[in-house]
Amino acid sequence: MDGMKERDNNFITDLTLGLVDTLQGVAGVQDVSVASRAGVERAVVLAWEQRHNVVMPAALRSLYMATDGFKLTWNYSTAGKVLPLGNMEVHPLGRVNRLGTGRGSGDPLAPSITDLALAEDPPLPASLQVTQRSGGPRPVSASSPAFSPPTFHTSKMFEIDNCQGFGRVVVAYPGRGEAFPEGSYWFVDLSLRPHVLAVDTHTYWRLMLAHLGMPQWQALVAGQGLTPWARQWYEVVASYLLEGPRPPRPPHQAPDLVNRLDWSVFKTKKTHHKTKSLKDASKDSANKDAAAKDAGKAKE
Repeated sequence: MDGMKERDNNFITDLTLGLVDTLQGVAGVQDVSVASRAGVERAVVLAWEQRHNVVMPAALRSLYMATDGFKLTWNYSTAGKVLPLGNMEVHPLGRVNRLGTGRGSGDPLAPSITDLALAEDPPLPASLQVTQRSGGPRPVSASSPAFSPPTFHTSKMFEIDNCQGFGRVVVAYPGRGEAFPEGSYWFVDLSLRPHVLAVDTHTYWRLMLAHLGMPQWQALVAGQGLTPWARQWYEVVASYLLEGPRPPRPPHQAPDLVNRLDWSVFKTKKTHHKTKSLKDASKDSANKDAAAKDAGKAKE
C-alpha cells in the first residue's frame, strides 16, 4: 500500500512538474489536492476517436492512458477565512463531448446548434480574422499564430474544461477549407467566440501549470482580460502573471547577469603570480629594513 502511494506521489510530481511542492511553499496557499484516477485502456480511446471521427493528439492520448482526466485544486487563507481559489482541470474522457450537441437554447453553457450558428459572424478576410474575431487587436507572435479561428459550422470542438462557468477550453479540429492546427486548444468565451490558447497539448499543459490554476487564467492568456474580482486575487497571489509573457531574448543579446560565476577566481596562474609578487615585495622590504639597521650601527 505504501509503495503504491509513493508511486502515485512520484507520478503526480512528474505530471505537474513539481507544482504541488511549489504551491505548498507559497504563503497563504493550503489544502493542495490532486485527484488521481486510473488511466483508460487504449481500446477506449480508439472507440472515442471512431465515434467522433477524429484522431486525438498523441500527448493527450498518452495523458488519458495514464490518468482518466486531471484535477488540481488549492485554497487560500486570508483574514481568518479559507477560500477555494486555484483550479486546473481536464475532463475525464467520458465527459469530453463535442460542443454544440446540447438541446438547450439560450444557455451559453449548453448551446444548441442553432445557438452556435446565430453566434457566428459573417466570414472575414484572413488578415482580419485573428484580430476582429478575438475581440480586439492582439499582437501575432509565435505563441499566437496568424490562422483563422474554428467555426461551429464545419469545425469539431471538444470541451475539456468548463473554466468554472467563465467559458470553456476546447480541443478543435478543422473542417474543410479551414486553416488552423489540428488538435489545437481554444478558449470559447460566454459569447461563443473562440480565442487561440495553444497549438498543441504540451504548450497548453505548460500554460496551465505556469498560471497555477488561477481564476480565469484562460481568458488572461487569450487576451480577454480579467474581472475585477479575479484581478484582485492575481495582485495578492501572483502579480507577476499580470506582466504578460516575457519576450524571447534575441540571439545576439548577452544573457542576463544573474547568478553568474566569475570564472577568473579559478585561474591558478594569475593567483600564483600574484602570490609570488607579494612574497618578493616582502623580501625586498625585509632587506631594506636590515640595511637601514646596519647603516645606523655604522654611524654610532
